[in-house]
Amino acid sequence: MLVVALHKGLVHTPAELAAYETEVAHAAIDAGATMVVAHHAHILRGVELYRGRAVFHGLGNFVTVTDALTPASAGIEEQRRWAERRRRLFGFDTDPAMPSWYPFHPESRNTAIAVLDVDQDGEARFGFIPCWIDEGGRPGPHGNDERGRAVADYIRSISAQEGFDTDFAWEGDIVRVRPAPEQGERP
Repeated sequence: MLVVALHKGLVHTPAELAAYETEVAHAAIDAGATMVVAHHAHILRGVELYRGRAVFHGLGNFVTVTDALTPASAGIEEQRRWAERRRRLFGFDTDPAMPSWYPFHPESRNTAIAVLDVDQDGEARFGFIPCWIDEGGRPGPHGNDERGRAVADYIRSISAQEGFDTDFAWEGDIVRVRPAPEQGERP
């Protein structure tokens, strides 16, 4: 089994992939990867199955601390200018419930842990554990509870917005990634 991690993607932009991203992820699968897991965008991206293999186009912010978008050492005026620049460049204001060192898109609080299970025959099964970043900037797994279902629904939504024909199903506290059923076939 080979898992490829890619540092890729447009930052801070929900449900939008750069033109190269799918091509690069597919090339990794074509070259033998079992799963592709991407990071960098600071926000979740959709999940697709390509040739029966999972591509997590971005797992979000799981653990990130930075002063790059809101420098803590800056004065009030400089912080205001940074906030204006962030709004102009990326089109968002931060979540007011979050600390100043978490200057990311409000939707970035959705995150996930990718899961790859391999059975005795070497067959791979893919999934994820939904997580939520709390007001202290700490990620927490949420399984099949209210918050976990909300994160899973978010991933379902952004995957559809990105045009991926992927289906998701709960199995305990893991959301399994599987091909979408043919029209008219719902489990």
